[in-house]
Amino acid sequence: MKTHHSYTIPCGLCLIGICLFIRYHIGRRRFNRRGTAGLQSYSSYGKAMATTFLERLILFIGNLCGLAGLCLLAIAGFIHFKI
Repeated sequence: MKTHHSYTIPCGLCLIGICLFIRYHIGRRRFNRRGTAGLQSYSSYGKAMATTFLERLILFIGNLCGLAGLCLLAIAGFIHFKI
């Protein structure tokens, strides 16, 4: 009897975990930069532009990880129920 090892569910859960961690970390950094008026404060315009660009890029990558994780879980569900 041949056993079949499927790594789609653990990989999907890890990708979703990475997505949630990235979103939490960036959100916490943005929250900690806010002042009493609710605006983010930077020491210079260059730092503001670089930080905003890098955060958006990393957030985009995190969202792609989340979508890939959901796709892997959906594939595992379809295989399990053999639809």
